[in-house]
Amino acid sequence: MIEFVVGGIEHSGTTLVSDLFRQVPGLDSGFEVGVLMNRSPREFRTFEPYIGFMNEGWGVTDADLDYICDTDSFAEFYGRLRARSSQIADGSKIFDKTPRYLLELERVLERSGVPAVMTYKDPRSIVASDFKRSKRPDFDGWYPTYLDQKRRYMKALYSSYEAHLRDPRVAFVSLEELSVNTKASVDRIFGHVGLSFDPNYLLLKDLKFKNTHSTSIDMTVPFRYVDDLTPEQCRRVVEDFAFAGDWFFGW
Repeated sequence: MIEFVVGGIEHSGTTLVSDLFRQVPGLDSGFEVGVLMNRSPREFRTFEPYIGFMNEGWGVTDADLDYICDTDSFAEFYGRLRARSSQIADGSKIFDKTPRYLLELERVLERSGVPAVMTYKDPRSIVASDFKRSKRPDFDGWYPTYLDQKRRYMKALYSSYEAHLRDPRVAFVSLEELSVNTKASVDRIFGHVGLSFDPNYLLLKDLKFKNTHSTSIDMTVPFRYVDDLTPEQCRRVVEDFAFAGDWFFGW
């Protein structure tokens, strides 16, 4: 079986956390999986878009996926994936990083039976990042078209967070905390999954994926919304996402 799962709000540091864990000798992962959102690995064979990420993300062929998914056992699925993946060295243990696991966290925990590390970040940073990715020139024109659907999704994520906040199976960490209180944060999440943290891991060597933009933790990343949004826009976000009180960082 996998060692643990990593999930969280999209673009809140799940890839960064995964890259930190990949620094551990003999521990590795591909990009994303998503199988634990299915009742059986057999259902995962047609589970879009996640199954479509597996070829490149884990270095497996379609024929490999036919074999890997041909089981009702999640442990067997992961064992076959580890064996067939061209990206995983022989003998390495693996973990599963899939951000959307936060949304279905209870099912993920039940189906995997392993610890979970879940990330989140300040809603102001989330909105600012989404606005930049939208490539729209006018925040005031874009924000009303975005708000309702994003609020519904964030409320669902926050409900899952609240339901597991004191769950000993889960360690939550914010991107802001990881950036400004790095030692305490990495010690806590590594300890949660039974590992010891080595300061050398902060150098982030041999990165697999372009989602990580630096070879070290950049403490400015979660606070760039201060330049990207006006004070009035930040105020609107605080009001509109006030239900996610724990996720606002510092001020």
